[in-house]
Amino acid sequence: MEKYWKSIAEFIGTTAVVGSLVFVGYEIRQNTSQLRTDGARSVTEMVNHLNAGIFSNERLTEIVERGIQNYESLNEIERAQFESYQFARLNIADYIMDLEQEGVTGLNFRYVDYIVWDFNDKPGLKAFIRKHAETYVGSPMLLSRLLNDQD
Repeated sequence: MEKYWKSIAEFIGTTAVVGSLVFVGYEIRQNTSQLRTDGARSVTEMVNHLNAGIFSNERLTEIVERGIQNYESLNEIERAQFESYQFARLNIADYIMDLEQEGVTGLNFRYVDYIVWDFNDKPGLKAFIRKHAETYVGSPMLLSRLLNDQD
C-alpha cells in the first residue's frame, strides 16, 4: 500500500513540474511577443520623429535634398545639419540590427536594407559615408554593407 501512495505522490509531483514548465514556456512566449511589439513601436516612433523634425522645416528639407545629391555643395552649417540627420538614420539602422541580433524583432523590418540602398543610390550619401568611414562609431557590419555595396 505504501508503494501505491508513493507512486501517486510521484505522479502528482511530475504533473506539477510539467505544468510549471508549460506555464513558464507560455510566459516566455508572451514576454517575447511583447518585446517584439515594443521594439517595432519604438523603431516606428524613432523614424516618424526624425522625419517629422526634418520635413516639417522647409529649410532643413531643402538641405537634405540638396545634400543627398551633392554633399560637397553644402556649406559648413548645412553640412553639420545634414550629417546630424544622416547619423540619426544610421543610428536607427544600428538599433534595428541590434534588435534582430538579439532575436527581438521578427517583423522583417526593411529599414536597414532601405538605408543601404539609399546610401548606394544617392551620390551625396555615398560621399558622406566615404568621408566618415574611418571615424564611424556605429555597427561595423552596417558600415561594411554601406561601403561594399558601393563597388
